[in-house]
Order: sequence, then structure tokens, then C-alpha cells
Amino acid sequence: LGARVLRHLRFGTVVAIGPLCGFAAALVMAATILVPSPWLAGAAFFLIGAGPMLWTISTTTLRQSVTPPELLGRTSAIVLVATQGARPLGAALGGLIGSRWGIDACLILATIGFAIQAGTILASSVARLAVLPEPEPVPQRAAQAASAPLAFARPSG
Repeated sequence: LGARVLRHLRFGTVVAIGPLCGFAAALVMAATILVPSPWLAGAAFFLIGAGPMLWTISTTTLRQSVTPPELLGRTSAIVLVATQGARPLGAALGGLIGSRWGIDACLILATIGFAIQAGTILASSVARLAVLPEPEPVPQRAAQAASAPLAFARPSG
């Protein structure tokens, strides 16, 4: 469905859907504090799954479009380390807060975190992109290096 959504909505809107759905999911999950319901929890899990998936697709597409080819591997690795590396920190923080103040405090803190994330993306210029930016032209030196045959050094002796 990602490609269909990208065809029908402005690019920046698709990027913003992820953080907005994350915030909505956190609000719905926090609502289970007052109204315990498997339906609310299920809706929250749907929102946290579907919205951020669109965010992943759109931001990966954006990153591939604006990053020079010779830096794409490094850039993707940095994003991967940052996103995967934050998970244990979030889990530790959630465990600490949950053990001290309970699960309700965790849900409220998660909602605040998702609100900050959504506000950040909405305030950025990325959320206002109408279409995907055109990639920068490949510099001459990089184009030559990419088209040159690979040369392997032979061991001497």
C-alpha cells in the first residue's frame, strides 16, 4: 500500500504520517488507562505498525534520493545504528519508570515522546515537501570511479 499512498498524497504528508500515527497510537494506548479495552489496544498496535511503516518507506526513499551514491551505505548505517541503538535505551528507561511509577506513567511518557517527535517532523521542512526532491547530479570524479573497471593488486613474489 505504500506506493499507492505515495501516489495520492504529497510526499511530506506521507513522511509525517508515521510520527502522527505513532502519536495517535500512544494516545489510544494511554486511553486504556481510563477505558481498559482490547479493541483500543488493538487499534493502537495497528496505528503503531501501519503509520511508521509508511514513514520508513518514505524516509528511506528520501534518503536514497538526496544522498550521494558513494555515501549511501554510510548514511544508511548511521540511521540503522541510531534507530536500533536507541531501543535498548528506551527499554531501560521504560523499565526504570515502570518499576518506580507503574505502567500508567510509561504510557503517559511514551505519549509525550511521540508528541515531541510528531511536533518535530511537522515543524521541519520535510513535512512541507510536495514531491520527492530530484537527486543531485553525480560529480564527475564519482561517475568516473563508478565506471572504471576494478583493479586488483597482485601479490609480489
